[in-house]
This record gives sequence, structure tokens and C-alpha cells, in this order.
Amino acid sequence: MKIKNKMKNRYKIFQIISIALIAFGVLSCESYLEEVPQNKLNPTTVTDYRELLNYGYVTKERIMPYLEALGDDVDLKLEDRARDAVNGDAYMSAYLFEPTHETTLGTDIAFARLYQSIYYANLVITRIDEAESVTLGDDMQDFKDNLKGEAYALRAFSYFYLVNLYGQHYDPATASSDFGVPINFSTGAEDKAYPRATVEEVYNLMASDLDNAVNLMEANVIEKTSKIQFNSQSARALQSRVALYMQEWDKTIEAATKVLDVNNTVNDITGLTDMFNEDEYSEYFSLRVGPDYLDADNSNIFFVNGVTENIPLVNYYPTYTTFSVNRELEDLYDEGDIRKYYFLGILDRVVSGIPFEKLVTLKNRSTTSFFGRYQPTSFDGYSRVLRVEEVLLNRAEAYAKNGDLQLAIDDLNAIRVKKIEPSFYTDLAVGSFTQETLIDYIFEERRRELCFEGHRFFDLKRTTRPGMTRTGYKGDITIESTLLQDDPRYVLQIPESELEANPDIMRAPR
Repeated sequence: MKIKNKMKNRYKIFQIISIALIAFGVLSCESYLEEVPQNKLNPTTVTDYRELLNYGYVTKERIMPYLEALGDDVDLKLEDRARDAVNGDAYMSAYLFEPTHETTLGTDIAFARLYQSIYYANLVITRIDEAESVTLGDDMQDFKDNLKGEAYALRAFSYFYLVNLYGQHYDPATASSDFGVPINFSTGAEDKAYPRATVEEVYNLMASDLDNAVNLMEANVIEKTSKIQFNSQSARALQSRVALYMQEWDKTIEAATKVLDVNNTVNDITGLTDMFNEDEYSEYFSLRVGPDYLDADNSNIFFVNGVTENIPLVNYYPTYTTFSVNRELEDLYDEGDIRKYYFLGILDRVVSGIPFEKLVTLKNRSTTSFFGRYQPTSFDGYSRVLRVEEVLLNRAEAYAKNGDLQLAIDDLNAIRVKKIEPSFYTDLAVGSFTQETLIDYIFEERRRELCFEGHRFFDLKRTTRPGMTRTGYKGDITIESTLLQDDPRYVLQIPESELEANPDIMRAPR
């Protein structure tokens, strides 16, 4: 549908309003059924609904900073615990897989915040068609339909994180009986029980929502100036991820291919040969070649959400945490792989007269260039994104699962050729792999490329759910904790405040 110039200009005004609202933050709520902004309870115009949906996006807020502590890319240096034992302990219960990760964390806000997003999406989905136009002589139906599609995508995105944090993983053989998370279509604060839906029900809702999202936004194209809002491309990228988790290989390939047919730009870092430097690697505070790897302005990025969740866990903030990047991840990067130097660095300091060294992540950089170089930062950037490299890896895994090894290798090489210094690069060859070893390699490549973007724990959970043994501490007492193969603690406990408010939500077994 062709958009009138007047509509385009009006939409730009909507975007300015939207971004301004987002900059002022989002109101918090005690539970996922309560407290929406009072002035937005009765939206009437299309503009009102545009503003309302903006409240559903997590923006300048860290809601799951413990997520990387659950995976195996994070390590703990016991000798550093004196740096700040109180704050350093905040992620200890997650790291040690205690019965609830809130023991040392305090209240986990992710559950309430994601259901708040769902609430706003529900309002838009159910009421946008009634909204009054703000453009004379134009009912703005194309805008309404696009906004409804965006709301469907946001709802699916929110359920993706909810079910992967607080529900069981998707297994086609048992999904119809495995427990997921509550499904809530409410648009009001209702006094009713919300028991858990099954994993199958939650994933089927996500798949349906993404179908609706793509169809509505593709049929009613509205230009969007910000990647913090879903469009049809980012919705399709999420569709490829959800299909992958559901082990629907053909659907994964179909969704990924449609994304890549429009944009297959891989972030090319091969020209940054002067950052391939051991001296810089061991000096955190040196200015780095290359901008923020996950900058929303990068052409390979489809969607960004929230802020980086990696501070203080594995980024520079030594007085807050004793955790560091696991050296096992560092060792996965072959000689010539520039990502090792782009993503990781050694923080070597003396704090209060005590030597301090740990491996930290450098994916996030300042947006200000100093003569073409950038300062690593703990505070800028994102760690929840949808981008070309993930979509290629989703498709590569699906190809490999289908037995199309050459096609899977082609997708891997499309990434690797843009990440490895040219004098070290050689194409992967199909004759070097069996189906099993290729799938293992794809999982390793996901770990290398997608590290510290919230994927690793979910990848472990959806695949092998391996056992892990860790050593931590409580005060001056050293503690060893073992997570067994297929351990029920791969499912996080829903926050205690929510369980008390809604006793019909089953507690996760321990």
C-alpha cells in the first residue's frame, strides 16, 4: 500500500514522540497484571497506541544481568572476592544454581517486566482497530495494521525469554505436557488465576504471533527509523530463532532465507588487522580499533533491546564483581580469528594495593571515535539483538540437521570469511565433517560469534543440558555446587513475589 507524504511526515512525528518517551524510561510495576501509566489507560487515537506500545519495549533497563552466569562462558576467581564481597555476591546464587537465583540477587525483575511488555502488546492487538485517525481524510488503517503486527512481534519476543528462563525446553516428544509459563491475554487488572501453560502452547502462540506479525507488517509497510521497534525483517529473524528452538528445520530455513534474501550483510572486521595485537589484548584501557560490535547503526543488525546486561558480571567494573570470562571460550578462537581480540581483553590493574587481573568482554564500545579508535565501555550498547550472523547460524544448524552439510558449511564460511584475518583464512570443506561433527562445530561457532548476547545458557538448555561443577563462596566459606545432566535447575524459579501473589503458578521442581 502506498503511503501518502503527509502520512510519512506524520509517522516521523510519531517516531520522535516515541523515542522521547522511551528516553524517559518505563514505569515499574509490582506484578505483571498491575499498574500501567494512568494517562494511557484509555488511549483513543493512533498516536496514543503508538506511544502505548513504546512502553512495552525494555529500553534503558537491565532486567536479566544474571543470564550469562548460568552458562559456561563465565568463570569465578575466588582470589578476587575481597574486591567487593557484597556486590560480587549478587550473581553467586545464579552461578551456583541454587534453588532460587534470588537468594543473593534480590528480586528478579525480568518476569514482571516481560509480562508488562505483553500487557501493552495485548492492548494494542485487541484495541488498535478502534483507534481514531489523526490524519484528515485517511483512516490510517495501514498504520494500525502495521502497529498491530509490531505488537504481535513484541509479544512473541517477550514469551521467548519467559519460557526459556522459567519454563522447560522445547522437546517435540514431550512439549504437550512439559510446563511452560502462564499465557495472559488480559487487557485489565483482573483478579484471576494464571496457571502455567504447556511448553507447546507457549511456542505455538509465539509461532502464530510471528506469522501475524510478518503478514501484517509486510502488507502494510511503514518506515521505522529506530531498531528498538520491530519491523517485518526483525520479526522474521525472530521467527527463524523460534522455529530452530522448536526443531522445525524446514521452517527455520524458510524464515532465515527470506531474511537473508533482503539483507545478508555480515559485519566485516577483517580490515582491522592492526587490532590483531597481543599488546592491546593485555591492556584493557587502550583505545581499540573498531566500533561497538553490536551498534544499532551496523547494517547487519535488525533489532536491539534493552541495554548491555554484561555489567558488572564480565565487563569492566572490578569493584562490583569477581566474575570473569572463561578461558575455555578464549581458547575456542583459532589463530587469526580477530574476534578474540575484538570481543575479549585482559583487565590488569592494582586496586587498593592488590594486583588484579581478569578476562573481560569488549564487545561494547563507546560511540565516540577518537581518531578512528574507540574506548571499551561497560555502560553503552546492547546484548539482546537480532542480526544477520545469528540468522545464518540458525539456518546452518537447520541445514545440518536435515543432512544438507554443504549448505550448512556455506553459511558458516559466509561468517568466518568476514571474521578471520585473510592470511589465516581457509574455507571449511564438507569432506572434513560428518553430520555429527558439523553440528558440534556449529554449536562452537554459535559460542564464538554470539557470546555474551544471552544465547549460551539457552543453547545449552535446548541441546544437551550438560552437567557442570562450580566453586563459589558465601562470605568466607567456599562452596562447591554440581549441576547434573538434565538437572531441573536448568529452569529458573519464578520470582517469589509472583509465586506468593499467584499460588496457582506451579513452582519449578528442585
